[in-house]
Amino acid sequence: PPPELWASFRGRRLGGRELPLPHGYRGVLVRGEEPPPGRQGDPQERWVTVTGTFEVITEWGADAVPSPAGGLGLALQWGPLARAVSPGVPTYGAGTRGSP
Repeated sequence: PPPELWASFRGRRLGGRELPLPHGYRGVLVRGEEPPPGRQGDPQERWVTVTGTFEVITEWGADAVPSPAGGLGLALQWGPLARAVSPGVPTYGAGTRGSP
């Protein structure tokens, strides 16, 4: 098992453990920005820039290290499971509208 992590926040003890993201997944850090020049009035509501990526996430629990059988560890198992039981969403070329 991964090593336990310990910290405190506002005087409360926190236990944590690092969890790798499932194969094929990557976490991203984004920063909201103003639309690029010439794109004012674009129907896209928000513009973001990726500022970093990560492959491991830390799960924290109050006064104890979270159990591997629940919480974030369990949630991270759903991505590969969904991929295994679903054929996926078809992609269409640029400019293609409607259904196939």
